Amino acid sequence: MTFCGHNISSKDGISSGFCKFAPDFFIMNEENRAFYEDSSGMESYSRFQDSLEAGRLEYFDVADFEDIIEQLIDEGDYETAEIAILQAINIHPNAIPVRIRHAQSLIFNNQPATALRELDLLIALEGHNADVYLLKGNACLQLEQFSKAEECFSKAIQLAGPENDEILHMIGSAYADHDDAETAVVYFEKAWKANPNHEMALFDLAFYHDMLGNPERSIEYYNHYLDLDPYNLSAWFNLGIAYNRTLQFEKAIEAYDFAIAVYPTAYHAIFNKANSLANIMRYKEAIAAYREYLRYDSSNDDAMTYIAECYLNMGRKKMARRFYQKAIDLNPANDSAWFSSGLSYWLDREYEQSISRIREALSLDKDNADYWFTLGKILSETNQEDETRNALKKATALDPSNTEAWIFFAEFLHSQKKFDDAIKILKKGIRHNNESASIKYYLAAYLLEKNDEHEAVGQLETALRLDFQQHTNLFEAFPKAAQNDSVKRLIKTYRPLK
Repeated sequence: MTFCGHNISSKDGISSGFCKFAPDFFIMNEENRAFYEDSSGMESYSRFQDSLEAGRLEYFDVADFEDIIEQLIDEGDYETAEIAILQAINIHPNAIPVRIRHAQSLIFNNQPATALRELDLLIALEGHNADVYLLKGNACLQLEQFSKAEECFSKAIQLAGPENDEILHMIGSAYADHDDAETAVVYFEKAWKANPNHEMALFDLAFYHDMLGNPERSIEYYNHYLDLDPYNLSAWFNLGIAYNRTLQFEKAIEAYDFAIAVYPTAYHAIFNKANSLANIMRYKEAIAAYREYLRYDSSNDDAMTYIAECYLNMGRKKMARRFYQKAIDLNPANDSAWFSSGLSYWLDREYEQSISRIREALSLDKDNADYWFTLGKILSETNQEDETRNALKKATALDPSNTEAWIFFAEFLHSQKKFDDAIKILKKGIRHNNESASIKYYLAAYLLEKNDEHEAVGQLETALRLDFQQHTNLFEAFPKAAQNDSVKRLIKTYRPLK
């Protein structure tokens, strides 16, 4: 599911994708409204469209062409805008505004070298135009001539004079388009400082700070932006996601509520609100929100899965299974629904159903370490030693950093009286997790049980040094360790001072 071209939800239910631009259902902006209310502008635009349909070349003056091109770009009709630019060049070959538009079109269509030739000509004709240097900087960025780009941008800022916030913002946008978010935010910051009421600079600061992994800064700028434009759906929606990133779920819910107040059918905000409610265990409210969302997107299997998870967390396993099945019926490839429904059967010790469903999940996502680990746990309760070994071996191979999996694997082998195998597994786990105190405590316990006190003491000392608080793991794994003098002496040595 996407919102403005970005994925909006992750498997853990925390919204993840930001909306960069206003969605299609946004009301007409002021510039567009002014154009449509301007009878002469509308007349020129209509005549141009009529001429295209009739296949004839119509005359328009330079100002009319500028209005026509601007409107087509605002509408996102870049192909027709290109036609208008070429017609304008044909009719007014020496008009500077038209040639600037032509250069802009060349850059947009990834022809920077051709654009540079056009721009150098424009600089010779009109060397004090900030827009020309701005475009030249864009073209240089496309050609990865970064120092030349900076020179052009500096010249554009100089020519723009004291009211240069718009130029600064456009330079930031150029770097953002070139996937250089770090430099972009530098210019957006300058634009905002030059004009604290520059809305797009604020919005972009918020958006790109999130991209850079700075959600706290993102929240700060979205709040500044909303002081200026409190009815912007995208800003409220994105603010909610930023609050989710910082685990401020109550504030996220509040932001989504504002987004819904601005546009009651903003169902992506409803969906993300449900995610936030689920994250703070307000499951009944989350279910209600997911159901509201399904009024707009009834075939969304993820929403069905999340409703099921809410019911499962409430202990209502039959309702959970009903919604897991609905999710599977909608999308048989939903591995999460298969897996989670398998968990629900495991809770009731219905092993056959549980194993069957988790294997179905693995047929869809064979490299999911969590699925293999869970399957290993379930199989261990059914006394299927070889199958359990295979599942746990797969889990630890796919995710060797999961210390819990290594310890469980060793405990299972230990329970089967395979003491040497258990020790080997723990040593293998340590090779991947040398700073894991928990694995070392279990290894020390099993070595003591085998009367290998020398190696056990070495492992125990390292574990105590890494994390003293976990030393109870030693006694859980091998209670008789509490009677060992070397163990007692080491624990006394490493016990933190009060």
